[in-house]
Amino acid sequence: MLKTLYDEQKIDIKNAVMKYTLIIFCILAAYLFGIYSHSQNLWPVGLLLELKESTLPRLQGRYDEFGRLVDYPNKRQTPCPAQTADTAVLLVIGQSNSANHAEKKFITQFPGKVVNYFNGKCYQAASPLLGATGEDGEFVTPLADKLIQLGHFQSVVIIASGIGGTPITRWQRDGDLNEMLLTVIRQVEREYKITHVIWHQGEDDYIKKTSTKNYIKMFNSLLDTLRENDVNAPIYLSIATKCGANTHWDQNNPTSTGQHQLVDSRKIFLGVNTDVLVSDQDRRADRCHFAETGQLKTADSIARSITKDSGK
Repeated sequence: MLKTLYDEQKIDIKNAVMKYTLIIFCILAAYLFGIYSHSQNLWPVGLLLELKESTLPRLQGRYDEFGRLVDYPNKRQTPCPAQTADTAVLLVIGQSNSANHAEKKFITQFPGKVVNYFNGKCYQAASPLLGATGEDGEFVTPLADKLIQLGHFQSVVIIASGIGGTPITRWQRDGDLNEMLLTVIRQVEREYKITHVIWHQGEDDYIKKTSTKNYIKMFNSLLDTLRENDVNAPIYLSIATKCGANTHWDQNNPTSTGQHQLVDSRKIFLGVNTDVLVSDQDRRADRCHFAETGQLKTADSIARSITKDSGK
């Protein structure tokens, strides 16, 4: 009997040792994977970089179910300008670099002429823009100012709808963000006709290794839904796949190849190649989101593309 008890104790000790060895191994494996995934920008590191600006506890605004900013302190409502031939109505969609995750907060230099249209009301254009994720800066306000400074438009209406950390699958037909976008468009159409669509997205698809063929297919699916809802405006597409300190990132990747192939210079124009134009020095510490210089470079590139290709 004593031998039996002794044997049982030995088994219990052995099982406990194996259990704790396994726990220690799992913790060590997770730690090492964390180090490696961060250095290589593997999933989910890129996604976390995209989302961290909108998940900090310092948030002051209110958000909807898509994470879009719907209210923010001290937003200044202003009369909506009437649309004329000299009015640009910009629909801005894509990932976090199309939204409010950049370094510098801007206020329009043309109050009353550059407005942020959201939910049937107009507000003086100022970071952060209502309708997109995040509470920091963006490039769209300086872009709108640039369009006026270049003398091609007298007023600019901004419809901000960028959502951080989103793959193109969510923007294609039947995706949840496609449904959100179509709801926005139907609401906007009561007041304005969209004149330009700005698309800045692709970082998440680079991380997910989306193929060139699939990226093109999904973008065309998104495009079809826009056309079916009477948005026939030219699209200013960005080459955008760089996000984070990935030493293996190559600008010639399947997602950027798809973006290049989509540009036909008839209805889809190259707005900006931020993979090339916006260096690490033009980005925030995460090497993903734009610093002030990156914001201004992006705004200037898209503004010049619009004024060149629109014939205005």
